[in-house]
Amino acid sequence: MNNENLNKEKLLTEQEVEDRYGFNKRTLQRERIYESGIPYHKVGRRVFYRISDIEEYLSTCKVGQVFRYD
Repeated sequence: MNNENLNKEKLLTEQEVEDRYGFNKRTLQRERIYESGIPYHKVGRRVFYRISDIEEYLSTCKVGQVFRYD
């Protein structure tokens, strides 16, 4: 496995997701309750988000297209 794949498999805490991607922790918690939003992993009472899952989720939320006029 190369270094890029290892980074995509890294697990982030709620705080790390908030710092890196700007999602509010309360939003992440609320979406877990309603079973929507970013897929997560739960180990005991701790919750983790995989970077590849976050980026895949963000790609599905894209609205519209970018056009270049050059």
